[in-house]
Amino acid sequence: MPTQANRRMPLSCEPCRERKIRCPRTSSSPGGPCATCVRRGVPADQCVFLREVYGRRAARPQIPAAAAAATGAEESREASNSELLERIRKLESLVGSNANIGARRSTAEVPTALSPFDDSGDGQASTPMPSRASRGTLVKSVSGHERYEPLSSKWSSVLASSQMADGMSCEVDALATESEFPFTTGRFQLDDVLSALPAMSHCDQLKDVFLSVFAPLFHVLHDPTFLADYARFRSQPETMPLSWLALLFAVLSIAVTALDEGSDLLRDLGKSSDASKSISTLTSRYRAAAFRCLEGDQYLWRHNLQTLQALILLIYGINHSHGQSWALLGLTRNVALSLGCHVDPDHFGLDLVEAEQRRRCWAALTMLYMIQNTCLGSIDTAPIQSSVRLPLDVDDDQLAAGPAAARTPVMRSDTPSQMSYLLYKFRLYDICARICNHLFSESGPPSYDAISAFDREISAQQDAWNIKYLRDTRHSSLPNHHAVHLNILFGYSHQLFLLLHRPVLQQAHTEGGSTQKYAPSQVLSSRTRCLESASALLEIHRLLYENDAFRPFQWYNHGLGSFHAFHAAVFIAYICGTSTDLDAEYLASLRREVEASVSTFEAIAATGMSRICEKAAPVLRRLSATSCLFAQRRVDPPHEVPQTLLPLSPPLSGGSEGQPYSPSMLHTSSQQQLEAFLETLQPRQWLSPAAITWNDWDLIVDGCPTSQGCG
Repeated sequence: MPTQANRRMPLSCEPCRERKIRCPRTSSSPGGPCATCVRRGVPADQCVFLREVYGRRAARPQIPAAAAAATGAEESREASNSELLERIRKLESLVGSNANIGARRSTAEVPTALSPFDDSGDGQASTPMPSRASRGTLVKSVSGHERYEPLSSKWSSVLASSQMADGMSCEVDALATESEFPFTTGRFQLDDVLSALPAMSHCDQLKDVFLSVFAPLFHVLHDPTFLADYARFRSQPETMPLSWLALLFAVLSIAVTALDEGSDLLRDLGKSSDASKSISTLTSRYRAAAFRCLEGDQYLWRHNLQTLQALILLIYGINHSHGQSWALLGLTRNVALSLGCHVDPDHFGLDLVEAEQRRRCWAALTMLYMIQNTCLGSIDTAPIQSSVRLPLDVDDDQLAAGPAAARTPVMRSDTPSQMSYLLYKFRLYDICARICNHLFSESGPPSYDAISAFDREISAQQDAWNIKYLRDTRHSSLPNHHAVHLNILFGYSHQLFLLLHRPVLQQAHTEGGSTQKYAPSQVLSSRTRCLESASALLEIHRLLYENDAFRPFQWYNHGLGSFHAFHAAVFIAYICGTSTDLDAEYLASLRREVEASVSTFEAIAATGMSRICEKAAPVLRRLSATSCLFAQRRVDPPHEVPQTLLPLSPPLSGGSEGQPYSPSMLHTSSQQQLEAFLETLQPRQWLSPAAITWNDWDLIVDGCPTSQGCG
């Protein structure tokens, strides 16, 4: 067996060897740790060079060979025992310090699944905040990248209680090499990315469009910080971090969607007479440039807050123009976890501005995740536990610099702030997620008590909006962007009312008007609520289109606004075609509302800027012209109900049992078949425009007569 003296000892110290980082291989002072361990805050007694340990043992005075042979085995055992005891003492010390930290933790310090919506809305915490040591640390590199190291991490558990952890700079870049990003086709060239930028004057205009139109709707950025960075970009664009350039391209990709078909800026940038094609081309170009910047920055393993902001804005833009982005959203959520955004920033002693930006990112990401998870049928039933507070309901200029934990609480104003809309929309999406989880389960129709509770919760939100936005309108008019925010909030709340009460009306019609689950008065109440909400949605859709002050927000009306209005018009047609107790005058007024909405849909479709309107306008034209839907109905005896009223199952019905759907059946008895088709449209199929299968609606246009064949 070779002796210890003959072993080849490693040159680096043990902490550097374990983390596989560069070690200067010499002590910074006699008997002290190496320079890397000093910078990382590793205790001196843990920075050990094995070559020195065994070198000291090898330097013992020589003894005769016979004596060495007699005592060699005993000394070897003593050396091994001594080394083992030393390691045990170190381990006991570490375990003891961690145990003390755990013992000091209070119950309030454990991350809980409490919803941030339980807060009063001002972002103030209702429970004591845990110490930073109980949550982990933020590790920052000289390149500006960050990483969150939880308490369970080997070295953060040692350093968490040390003052040396403050502002600690660690080797976040240690894994970065000179090799190319693994998923790119070639080496990153900064000049190629900068050449994709529009002219600086055009860039200025798009930046202003974003800050005036989109930033108030989805207020993730801190405007003064972004503007300060933008000023540096204008003077020296080649010196800006790649993560910030990615953020800028994400901003540009969203801003172009707010340009209307008559915009001179759009013509200059797109160089095409087709506005819709120009917007699509520019959006794709800027998004691709944003991802090239992220790839050049190696964002899969190196990221910072700007990386996260860029990804969140990219997802927001994709959701409004192309539909779902579930895979990218999952990646972005993991980046947020890697940055420690699921931990309230007060635990890290950050500046108030950075702390609020982190809260905004986590709130926006949570909201996007709720939206897509709900639309996909709640496939992720295990939300991440987090105690992050909601962002403060304040304007950006109210955020003073300084440590967040030591700040004076900012008082909220009674007027809407830059954050008010996002916070209110956040709560609405939470209500929507709970409605879908509770009411659209496979356990059967929900109780009316549950429906009423959600109804009251939505109504309470509407009351809060009126108080917040309309308090001072007697003295001054509401700013245009706040007026748009209020209309969008009310529009989404009316959409929730339609989703919420649809199961009641659906079951009542399926059972021929009588149901054991709901009383007749409850069915009537739900129908009244839905008709009021449907009419309000059509009015909001028309108002946003006709008011010139709202022109910058047409991108919303072209997408989600038109989708909600289409839902409302179809719902009115469904109610008129299935209700037997509506008088002729009321039916005529409802028909006029649908006909007026058709004019709005056709006008928007003519611009070529809305695929939803292009598809929905012919359907609504056919429904409004189908006179039997809006004619006063008589009650048929049960034995006279035609067999064709059995539910049909077009492809969008999710494979439910029923007769196959075909145009020939529509010609057989158009009224009954049209009612059966509308009946198969489950509430969950109105959660997102991506759920619409337009081929099924084309059958309405191609196969349903307008004034004949009504049975």
